[in-house]
Amino acid sequence: MRLILAALAVIAVASAQEVNVKNTYSDAGDVTAGTVATCDTSKDYFPWKIPAGASKPTALYDVTYHKYYKVVKTTGTSPKTYLLVQRGCTAPTGVTADATFEVPLKSVAVASASWFKFFEAMGERHAIKGVNGYYSTAPCMNKLFADGKVTDMSFYSYNTTTSLYQGATDPAAFTASIDAHFVDTWTSGKNSIYIGTSYEPTYQAASEWVHYISTFFNKEEEVGLFSTRSRNRWVCSSTNADVSIAPKVIWTDYYKTSYGPTSPAGWVINQCKEGDASYRHCELIKAARGVPSTEFTATSSPDLYDKGNGQLLGVSDADFTEYSKDADVIVIANNYCGSFSGTGTVETCNTHWREIVAKLSSTSAHANDQIFDIGRQATPNGGSGYFEASVMPEMLLQDMIKATSGGQSDHQYVYLRKMISEGVGNQIKCADQPAAVGCIPTQADLAAKCTSTVNDPMHDAGSTECGAAASLQASAMLAALLAALAVFFSH
Repeated sequence: MRLILAALAVIAVASAQEVNVKNTYSDAGDVTAGTVATCDTSKDYFPWKIPAGASKPTALYDVTYHKYYKVVKTTGTSPKTYLLVQRGCTAPTGVTADATFEVPLKSVAVASASWFKFFEAMGERHAIKGVNGYYSTAPCMNKLFADGKVTDMSFYSYNTTTSLYQGATDPAAFTASIDAHFVDTWTSGKNSIYIGTSYEPTYQAASEWVHYISTFFNKEEEVGLFSTRSRNRWVCSSTNADVSIAPKVIWTDYYKTSYGPTSPAGWVINQCKEGDASYRHCELIKAARGVPSTEFTATSSPDLYDKGNGQLLGVSDADFTEYSKDADVIVIANNYCGSFSGTGTVETCNTHWREIVAKLSSTSAHANDQIFDIGRQATPNGGSGYFEASVMPEMLLQDMIKATSGGQSDHQYVYLRKMISEGVGNQIKCADQPAAVGCIPTQADLAAKCTSTVNDPMHDAGSTECGAAASLQASAMLAALLAALAVFFSH
């Protein structure tokens, strides 16, 4: 309720003024930039703002508003300052920033597929002109890929000397078509804008980066409503989970091959240290009313490596089996196979993962078919839809609640897949085995589910009645207040 009231307070202020100046799109997706014809520097061009404190409790960024410009700062691993000026206005003097942008942006490159749904949530699919690979489960993103509206930049590199994207057919023309490039620490690009979702310690904090991205498009209004809906679903789901069960849950990973002392083969253990990037898995388990397993003693893991982010790598089969023997639920956050590891066929992939599951045959989770992977939802190239979960983490939470038998039996799994009874790996194509859980669809199959790349909302199948009720209640309250305010301010 406090979050709803905070959002409503912002709505009350915004409703007394004009809306933010935004891009508009034709039915074909052609953009008309959100530009003011004449700039009045005394006017507040951003009446819709990010609710201070209410919507970003731990996300590592900060935004301040100054009439016709905003100052956006990242405060985590890669601190940056960006000056965002309303398109049509002149940048102010005396403001120190790493980069200055006219907003709303019109054309961007995106380094990670896990961020696509952030853009979908605020209605800016068509702003994406370049991506680092066509990795998405979203129908309308796949339609844009199939229609050639988005360039695959997998083999492009940005030359910081020439300031051009090498690998493009026409490097100068492609570079000129991009306003900015949303990046993480491993990527560089034209007018780079840093996104730090991977360094957030919780799923909730990672999801709040949608607010940050919205500032570059003046879409604070749309994102405020979306985020309130998402957060209400999380709270509703967690509140209604059965607290009496308290199942023991392990979130792990497994690596068959060693790549040196800092990346040894074996199992992964999350130690659940608050503040570490890996803590988000423990946050998820606790929100589902489960008990994350953390008590581990190494007796036969000679290659054990402390990654420094709350994870222990290189745990031996013997040590992990002892550690997990009483676990009620085990989630292996992996389902990948590939030709480089000799598991690039359906047969070799299935054999690989079944052998790994067999290592856990003495555990309670194995006996009760409660070992899961993240392979229920696949992209056309075999990737997992799980990596898009940070945009709407409540659906992953609802998966976890169902896995722990904590309630919401009506919920249909979105990301988690039972490895014993439903399937393993990422090599089965839907064209060959359409009934296989987690089979790989074609790009055309996904694209066919999109009616309009401009108007279709973001796909959010999988929410439960609890989530829907919370969403409808919040939306109804917001709509009622907006209507009342509209009447009030018209007099």
